[in-house]
Amino acid sequence: MARGTLSVTILHTNDMHADLPAMSRLSAFLRQLRAELQAEGRRVFYFDAGDAADRRVQWISATKGAAFPQVLAAMGCDLQTLGNGISVTYGLQAASAMADRADFPILAANFFQDGEPLVPGFIPFQVFELNDQVSLKVSGQAPYAPRIYSLFGLSLDHYVDCAREWAQRLDGLPGPLVMVNHLGLREDHEVASGVPEIDVIIGGHSHSMLPEGEFAGDVLIAQAGQYAGYLGRVDLEVDAHTGKVLSKTARLAGIPADQEPDPLVEAAIARAEEEARQVLAQPVVRLPEALEANFFAESALGNFAADALRRRMDAEIGLVASGLLHKGLPAGVLTLGQLNEACFTTANPMLSLLSGQQVLEGLEKGLKEENAHAYYKSYRGSPVGIPQVSGLRVICNADAPDGKKIKELWVGENPVDVGRLYRVAHTDAECEGGGAFLEIEESQVLRTEVPTILREVLEEDLRRGIPRLSDLRGRWVKA
Repeated sequence: MARGTLSVTILHTNDMHADLPAMSRLSAFLRQLRAELQAEGRRVFYFDAGDAADRRVQWISATKGAAFPQVLAAMGCDLQTLGNGISVTYGLQAASAMADRADFPILAANFFQDGEPLVPGFIPFQVFELNDQVSLKVSGQAPYAPRIYSLFGLSLDHYVDCAREWAQRLDGLPGPLVMVNHLGLREDHEVASGVPEIDVIIGGHSHSMLPEGEFAGDVLIAQAGQYAGYLGRVDLEVDAHTGKVLSKTARLAGIPADQEPDPLVEAAIARAEEEARQVLAQPVVRLPEALEANFFAESALGNFAADALRRRMDAEIGLVASGLLHKGLPAGVLTLGQLNEACFTTANPMLSLLSGQQVLEGLEKGLKEENAHAYYKSYRGSPVGIPQVSGLRVICNADAPDGKKIKELWVGENPVDVGRLYRVAHTDAECEGGGAFLEIEESQVLRTEVPTILREVLEEDLRRGIPRLSDLRGRWVKA
């Protein structure tokens, strides 16, 4: 280290998505590398740029992410930026609960307006002193999702405006300015162009692998791929008196295939699993009969889910994609864990005002083989499946051409009126993203319940009363 120069290394990860074995190996590698770099006289930090957790891991979904921060803490995390895996999936309340459990700060600068927090538990920036004159200044933003945040009553500033605001607020403090964002590579380039005083952007969300980083003007952008396959590294040489960055480089380090797991991380995972085990063991109800699931035919669980949505939203019709229900519910004492295994989607209940024609066209689209048999990431290993229904009787011929399978459609005791508007309960999965079969205008949505998820709808409905199998059959009739 040259006289008057501070050598700083930021080790970083993003989008690990709870690949726990890979994370444990990465942690052991990180711990060893960090010790080596510190022995060389470098200041070393470890930052995570979001989405380290993932709901596909049962103990994470069971605790809505609250049990996860201890794993990052065991990895030696100095700071994380909030991703979308918990905040968008389970709601901002769950994200705040997770932040309360974290032993490290979690950044979400866009959750502040005029310097005041909009959501508890997060901070807009963190300052690490490098010496008595120079500091490492770190800010960062959660994903930019204005439509979703509006459901929580939040209106957020644009990510470029937000970055500019916090860069200006930190301008008087000598030292490098680093943004750790969960925005995506395209958005990070926009931030770099709009706020050139930033020295480094460490990004996530787009799962981009940048072997040597990318420069946008003088701003270095770094990202380390996904699933804990690589450890990112940014090296800075900083003037010890002025805080000016003299040089900056980025690289990726692959994790050796024979790398042993980190015992500290393994212990943290075991503690989290035990916490979730106690949650999941809680009994919900006793089912006298099993409720089977089926992706491509009418099923008792599917019909019950559609019924539960219809009751909750006070609707005339209930619709749900079969793929949101991964397995049936067994007879006997039903635990929360079994219910979670059957339905771990994070789809939120919605109520829309749709015409009979829209309902009919939606069902026809849902019956198309290319839609029902499609696989999308949001369905976590299941096909989309056909629609399950409530309040309807559908007379159909599965062998008829697409768009002409439904011969009759009854709403209650009456044939569907294609011109009439009906109150339809569904989730966002049926009208948004891959596999959606309902086409709905934004003005037709009457209500969206966030952060309620479908599993919670089923749990609450089951606690109110046990469905009878005789009431969960006969809604799809062969022509």
